[in-house]
Amino acid sequence: MSTLVFNGATHQIHLYDSDTTLIGSWEAYNNVARAATLTHLPNRSYTPQDRTIPHYHAPDPDSSIGSHGIVRFYVPGHQGIGVHSGRRHHPRIPGPPHPTMGCIRTTDEAMAVIKEKMRTSPITSVRVEHNCGTHTHATRRRNRPAHA
Repeated sequence: MSTLVFNGATHQIHLYDSDTTLIGSWEAYNNVARAATLTHLPNRSYTPQDRTIPHYHAPDPDSSIGSHGIVRFYVPGHQGIGVHSGRRHHPRIPGPPHPTMGCIRTTDEAMAVIKEKMRTSPITSVRVEHNCGTHTHATRRRNRPAHA
């Protein structure tokens, strides 16, 4: 069983194996678009909707989801929140910092490793840490999160 840990202060997502061995770390952001009903992901552990494979989307590094699908997890009051890549070559804000509708955006490279790891070690938790208050105020964000 694996765990994803997103750190809003360092803008990194980490993939851990069941024995807490770090598999990899990559750039990631929870920059939320103004049109979203969620301002940021609150700090806590979330349960994945499907632990074995990311939800499929047509592979495209410039799409809203990216090349390897989305690992969705349950966020109370919101549907479709997850970890994904996408917008690699956006002209204004490319890659992980590009705003989402509440999701965590990372790199295609990260999602490729996460997807491959999920084949043998299902993700049992997505943990969000340091994603509120002054930690995120220094980021390039369109919305500022409410203090938790």
